[in-house]
Amino acid sequence: MTTMLEDSLRDMFAAQVDTPPVADDPAGTVIRRGRVARRRRAVGSLVAVAAALVLVTAGAASLGGGWPPDRPTAGPAAGFDVDSLAEVTVGPVPPPVPGRDTGVGLDIRSGDQLWTTDGRRLSLAGVGEVTRVYRVPGGWVYSGAKQVRFLRPDGSSVALSGEDDRWALSTDGDRLAFQLDTTLYIARVGATGLALMDHVEVPAGTWPVAVTADRVVVSDGSRGYGFVDLARPGRQPTRNPDVTAIYGVRGDGLVGLVREESGTRRCLASLAPSSGKLQPVRKGGCGLGLRAEASDGGLAPDGHWLAERRGTEVVLIEVDRALGGGNGVVSCPAAGAVSPVWADDRTVVTGDDEQVVRCRTDGTEEIVPLPDGVSADWQLVPRLTAPADGR
Repeated sequence: MTTMLEDSLRDMFAAQVDTPPVADDPAGTVIRRGRVARRRRAVGSLVAVAAALVLVTAGAASLGGGWPPDRPTAGPAAGFDVDSLAEVTVGPVPPPVPGRDTGVGLDIRSGDQLWTTDGRRLSLAGVGEVTRVYRVPGGWVYSGAKQVRFLRPDGSSVALSGEDDRWALSTDGDRLAFQLDTTLYIARVGATGLALMDHVEVPAGTWPVAVTADRVVVSDGSRGYGFVDLARPGRQPTRNPDVTAIYGVRGDGLVGLVREESGTRRCLASLAPSSGKLQPVRKGGCGLGLRAEASDGGLAPDGHWLAERRGTEVVLIEVDRALGGGNGVVSCPAAGAVSPVWADDRTVVTGDDEQVVRCRTDGTEEIVPLPDGVSADWQLVPRLTAPADGR
């Protein structure tokens, strides 16, 4: 079985690499890792580990996700040289449909079509029903039931990983954390390839929900949130059951919800790792009516405001005032099922089946018509970029 697996790996790389590998041998790298794994694991787990490596290698060789739906930094490539791997594109690729600035300030997804801010229309092909899309430097990362892909501005796309929806992106859109079985992989994402940076073992039934500079936050949906320290990959995450939601990354920490001490409400909290767990550094806003779990909305790019949909309005909460016991809340009337998404540090965008609503933290709002051809089930595409203030 071992020989057949290694032969299969080499055959796969030989078929997908533009030129035969000489000094750079991706298949050899994977096989050597497999041999190390076999010395650590019993024979019964060999097939699952090898299969996971095959999927990851195939994703790297055919390169095309913060926050999982309903669940929600630097370093060299480890074992893969993307420039040496062939790309598999979805094709034939129709030319992008030209257009003009929509005035929305964010891209729009409608079914498997993407309307960009400059009015072009691109196809989100190859993943089945589209579930998530993010604008990242150089393109878009999107997924469905079949796989995760990278869409380039010219309309071509390449695969990032296989059939598993457990993935999350860093706030700058540069790194992807994705999970296969009980192995969590960290990779650098780009239009020309995927570079595997590291991989760690995590408990079964968990998934990544946020990526910070040196940690990946994970959850299992019932016992709270914990983190994997990439500098100490052998240490299993200890989840804090009092943390009920993660809104996003802010500076070196996170913003989320924690249970009120001796109460039933949820409080906004600034969270940071301490003694192996996520612990609240500051908390407040227990009387703001925040839901038990993170709902539609999220943090502004600079982390100073939080948006939350509440029925026929979107509520904007000033994080620092809430943490300090204040009540900095701005309401924006906006009925509809469109999840609010931040266009910049002070403007959140939402809407309904007829129009787009741009709400600002100063209480003003602007109505923008939908681009022609957008269907009633449209959603906005979050934009992930490196913060201007370096937070």
